[in-house]
Amino acid sequence: MTRDQIVAALERLALPEGDWAVHASAVMVLHGLLDEAGDVDVIARGAAWRRALELGEPVPGRIDLCVAVPELGVEVWSGWLDEDLDALIDGAEPVAGVPCVGLADVLRFKLASDREKDRPHIRLLRARLGDGLR
Repeated sequence: MTRDQIVAALERLALPEGDWAVHASAVMVLHGLLDEAGDVDVIARGAAWRRALELGEPVPGRIDLCVAVPELGVEVWSGWLDEDLDALIDGAEPVAGVPCVGLADVLRFKLASDREKDRPHIRLLRARLGDGLR
């Protein structure tokens, strides 16, 4: 999904402000580090999570629940792999009008995931942020 597609999908999702943020590769797209992402991962709590439950049935992920909205290319998560959900959402910064977790949070996630597909993203994030997070 391109930057414009991400923004449009999130507008259609209509999640209440203040209770959600975008995470993972879509954040990189919104920051202009990638041209596109495969999907949009959204973390949600409170009213935003209740809205997500109106959009679909939650299914268990490795740790958290996920509501997939395939027609929009969005997955809404009830948490983020044991990270402090409130801190991630409360610390989100608007990028292209969309609340996004910080790039340092994305880098930490990609480092912890240790997936082959994330290695080019890790290089891009380190180039932007510096090499302090290993």
